[in-house]
Amino acid sequence: MDEDRIIHVSPFSEWFATQDTSARGVWLCDKTSDQRVLVQPPTEWGRDWSWNIAQDGTGIYIKRNFA
Repeated sequence: MDEDRIIHVSPFSEWFATQDTSARGVWLCDKTSDQRVLVQPPTEWGRDWSWNIAQDGTGIYIKRNFA
């Protein structure tokens, strides 16, 4: 695995993702219930990261940004 990119597969079949700046992570949320899972980048990345939906649609990836 690329150390500067982490893939998180959603545990839900119908889901959406939303960023939570107070928790410094991304919530994977189930569309059919109130269940959600917080995924976070490694703490050493600080604020230098971003996320997007994985190309296959099964989850998200978090990647490290370099200045």
